[in-house]
Amino acid sequence: METFEGKEALSARAATYEFLSGLYLTEVTAEFIEQLRADDSFKEGPLGEYAASIEGVEAEQARQDAAADFAALFLGMSALPVAPYESVYTSELQLLMQEARDEVVAFYREHGFACTDDFSLPEDHAGVELQFMARLCRAEAEAIDACDATACARARAAQQAFLRGHLLNWMPRMCEDVAARAKTGLYRGLADMTHQFLELEREELLAETA
Repeated sequence: METFEGKEALSARAATYEFLSGLYLTEVTAEFIEQLRADDSFKEGPLGEYAASIEGVEAEQARQDAAADFAALFLGMSALPVAPYESVYTSELQLLMQEARDEVVAFYREHGFACTDDFSLPEDHAGVELQFMARLCRAEAEAIDACDATACARARAAQQAFLRGHLLNWMPRMCEDVAARAKTGLYRGLADMTHQFLELEREELLAETA
């Protein structure tokens, strides 16, 4: 069966989407801080400078600083928060729950994805959209396992359509705002990593449709 991409690459892409998703959805833990400092794979990446800057800082103190930054950026606890919602970046009045939110919900349903019952935020949240892309990557990998060329092509086309029609329409601008307003290197690094990854996706994933 001819495949667009190897399973290892799909798993790596899914893992990256999931990693980014988690950082937009929840505050980091002290354990995450420790893991970040110990993981050599982050040393040369956008989060490397942050990891180096907290080398002598207690993990709990770094966690508290990051939590304060998360609240200021994404929970409205500052004069200039960042709204991590597609509707805010794409609607004329910059409001929540606009057309973009309805479009992504329809896209999710078409591909069997739904937020959990206890999730109370609008579905066009950055973390949810990134999580959805991870799900599509894993769906393509599962289709490869099943030797299902039709499902494989459908999952690939969905990734391309969602990247082009949603993520790239607003997340680069959100990343610029996060980088400009973040107080910690963690969230500046997150913004940089997200932007770089989406640009790589644009170059590689969308090149197939050119």
